[in-house]
Amino acid sequence: MSAGILAIDGRAIEGLEAEYAAHFQLRRRVYVDQTAQLAADELDKDGTDRDQDDARSVTFAVFEQVDVGVRIVGVSRLIVRGDRPLPVEEFCPDAFGARPLRGNDVEVSRVIARHEKAALQDLVQWQLFALMLAYIPPHRLGRTFAIIEPWLERHLRGIIALERIGDVRYIAHYLDYNVPMEIDIPASTVCVNTRNDSFIAAFQAAEPGMAYFGRISRRASSPLEVEA
Repeated sequence: MSAGILAIDGRAIEGLEAEYAAHFQLRRRVYVDQTAQLAADELDKDGTDRDQDDARSVTFAVFEQVDVGVRIVGVSRLIVRGDRPLPVEEFCPDAFGARPLRGNDVEVSRVIARHEKAALQDLVQWQLFALMLAYIPPHRLGRTFAIIEPWLERHLRGIIALERIGDVRYIAHYLDYNVPMEIDIPASTVCVNTRNDSFIAAFQAAEPGMAYFGRISRRASSPLEVEA
């Protein structure tokens, strides 16, 4: 496998343009076709799940070498607040009270891990969070939030340290019940390092390139597949 930064502020890392395009296809397949968490009429004109937040996000991906080439098996992004509210602020304004967020605060978004083998599915999830944990402190990003389904909250408690900052509520944009969360970055780093203390260090050493694990080639093979 390989994993690393795929794009920054809507621009693919040089040499990863095809992979960045493939990641949008994977997002559409999951959030529109499979889970129906997003409505089809919200898709971009090219039929992919691309939105305005991609232009202020750092996008990450995990790839797997297969017989026919390389396939993308995991993606995620960090939306950097800047001068516009994060989605969690818009959908859960009651969660913040009188404490305003800062421009360097971020939101974890579009986290997808898709692998048919349970052990590798688990590994992909760990790598996605390790990627984000590796990126946040060196780049002086701030508080970290997410909006997730309650079932995912239960699952993630075995991977990272997170805390509810509001009640479960139905969010029409996501067509589902969700809960706002804040992620404790130092405590989450300890969780990931306890599992494998090489992931975060490897990602930081490789930035902005990919970190490689196992037998994957250091050059993407053709064709690139999108994991359904």
